[in-house]
Amino acid sequence: MNSRIYTEYCLQIAEDAELLALAEQVMPSQPPPNVLFAAVQDLLLEDPKRSREARALARFYPAVSGRAVPNEPAFPALRAFCLAHAQELQPGLRHGRTQTSVVHRCTTLLPAIGTLPRVSAAGGAVALLEVGPAAGLNLRLDHYRYRYEGNGARYHWGDPGSTPALSCAIRGNTPPTLPAKLQVVDRRGLELSPLDLTNPRDIRWIRALVWPEHTERTRLMSEALEVASRVPAAIEEGDATRDIEQAVQRMPTASPRVVFATHAVYQMSEDGRRDMMSGLEKASRTAPIDLVVVDSNLRGESRIDWVAFTDGARQNRVALGHADSHGRWIEWGRTQ
Repeated sequence: MNSRIYTEYCLQIAEDAELLALAEQVMPSQPPPNVLFAAVQDLLLEDPKRSREARALARFYPAVSGRAVPNEPAFPALRAFCLAHAQELQPGLRHGRTQTSVVHRCTTLLPAIGTLPRVSAAGGAVALLEVGPAAGLNLRLDHYRYRYEGNGARYHWGDPGSTPALSCAIRGNTPPTLPAKLQVVDRRGLELSPLDLTNPRDIRWIRALVWPEHTERTRLMSEALEVASRVPAAIEEGDATRDIEQAVQRMPTASPRVVFATHAVYQMSEDGRRDMMSGLEKASRTAPIDLVVVDSNLRGESRIDWVAFTDGARQNRVALGHADSHGRWIEWGRTQ
């Protein structure tokens, strides 16, 4: 894990019967460590002074304390807090989902979506539907600023005054091609449990999912939430393995239709993935569809794939490249 604190937590909890019992309260479809740690931070964000134990633990969370993480063991404070607030943790444990909003992954989506043949032919106009959008922050990718740099090359995209500003290192010999223009004419999402960005509780939960040391990610999320407050997106409740055909049919067809997902498809069962692809095939009978998937390659990286659907038929998958799981670097054109 890219977190000293959470690595310490995991190693210690593995040998702690009382905290393992707490982690067992997490719903079966969710990863217990992520939800437990988010439930803890959620309570701290809500009221870091609720108890002596909360004040002691809050020191290890910059988003709460406003200070750097102290260089000392954090687990004793975590254990004391969890035992003191076990009852208050129950709602987060039983109902919490890992609805992470990694804005930096837009560095992989911009070249992947913006340079699709149908989108390029339409002058950059595109209608988007995201599978598993969580807060839907990646649906606002055309409002962000980007910088790609590496191997002596430097590329900028977006309004120089826009925030968040996302930086991405270029690996390999082929830099990603960026669109001359990207105009999202329709933004939609299909989410198992939609979040309400006007609800402070939902906003607090997605903040709680960010690991303590990831202060830049917290800042980028805050800036993206500000964009989301003025750029609407329609996110509906549904299961992509069952409802994708109907969701796509509700998209306008005057512009190219692109469905995308970041680190969501690999979490589906094999049957679920098959059902989603079948739904896209059926939906493409009325108008073509492009699918862009940024997903784990199970080796700590993301693979960027493109699949086109036309007249009810699926074309062969095209590997566009690989990237860091959070979009910190990209290697365009790498297929393996």
